[in-house]
Amino acid sequence: MRKFFGKFVSVTLAAAVIAMFALSSDDKWCSRVDKAFDESVLGSFLNESKAGYGRYATGLPGQAASVLADSGENGENGENGGTGENSGNGGTEQGIGQTADTASTHRDYEETDKISAGISVEGVYACGRLTGIYEQTEGVLVVNTTEVTDEDGKKVNPADKKVQCGDYILSVNGRTVADKEELSEAVNDIMKQHDESHEDKSTVNIKFLRGGEKMSADITPVRMDDGKYYMGIWVKDDLAGIGTITYYTKDGRFGALGHGIGDGTQSGNLLYANSGDLYSMKLTKIKKGKAGAPGEIGGVVYFGKKSHIGTLDCNSNLGIYGQLDSDELSEYAAEDTYYPVAGKDEIHTGSAQMISEISGKLEKYNLEITNIDKKATDTNKGMELKVTDDRLIELSGGIVQGTSGSPIIQDGKIIGAVTHVFVDDPTGGYGICIDEML
Repeated sequence: MRKFFGKFVSVTLAAAVIAMFALSSDDKWCSRVDKAFDESVLGSFLNESKAGYGRYATGLPGQAASVLADSGENGENGENGGTGENSGNGGTEQGIGQTADTASTHRDYEETDKISAGISVEGVYACGRLTGIYEQTEGVLVVNTTEVTDEDGKKVNPADKKVQCGDYILSVNGRTVADKEELSEAVNDIMKQHDESHEDKSTVNIKFLRGGEKMSADITPVRMDDGKYYMGIWVKDDLAGIGTITYYTKDGRFGALGHGIGDGTQSGNLLYANSGDLYSMKLTKIKKGKAGAPGEIGGVVYFGKKSHIGTLDCNSNLGIYGQLDSDELSEYAAEDTYYPVAGKDEIHTGSAQMISEISGKLEKYNLEITNIDKKATDTNKGMELKVTDDRLIELSGGIVQGTSGSPIIQDGKIIGAVTHVFVDDPTGGYGICIDEML
């Protein structure tokens, strides 16, 4: 096993880092921040984490999650987007990595097949390992717009009805921006040039993606009393969290989660990303689920080359997919069991087992498949299941956020993965059939 290294930070993370108004140098976290943690160190922490530091994370947002920046202006957020005022989930079940029950509007990364085109997969290794997941957005993701106060004390909302949550900003006046820092620099450089040349021009033109379509808008940034220009946009440019690898093939192609990673906004869309990676993580916390309050796991995700596990190349509504690094493939394959793949017609109600690393080591936990919907319109909910293993119930209360993708075994075959937990009963939930993931 590759050696863990990094820095423990006591911050719970639902959807990574958000920059206030897109133009502030101080990073704000999308979910709650421990009161004991000094927020002044957050500004430099993102760069540190990319250099090999640890980052505390929880389950990833599913497609219908509605996590907003943790500020007084946007109200109190539900933890991990599932149960608070701004939650997008009003039903009785919740995606383990938040909600994951909205149809995809686009396919992320390249149009890459999950395994390979036209090849029937007869068997895979069942994994069940927890992993840290990091994705960088394609452009800068708009989370929300807000009022800002100009240097004369007037409140304005420069981006209102110009951009909306779920848009991805690609450029400013033709200058490509890949992250929030570049967005801030571009806007301020352009506006300062206008000031210095005494040009009678106060707008910038931004180009962005909305639902896969390229659009543009002119926005008039506001100069605040600190002398900097702001567009009144909440944005983020990356996302990190914890999930479970479901399976991998002999050549290292893997599938995980059993649902897509959402963008963490009220748009309910999949995250549109230009890159993604799996990293080592260390489990540090289990919050037990109870009726009305799904549980979650938390841990430190270690970034850096020595902690790299694999590369993501597809984020779809059926799961995330990619390639394991060769070292991990060899290590995992030496320990894991290779299972035949069950067809949907072979799955039946009755006893089954779920493989998970939630206890700190890979173990099998007893489940009961209570219902099978072979014609389910929501393929993430093809099976209904119930945890019957007292060890898992005692440990976590049942199914918790962060265990999305835990493989399910029945009659010596892999039949699917756990995807949802019932909010009113954490011992119950849904699963996706393995042939859907493949």
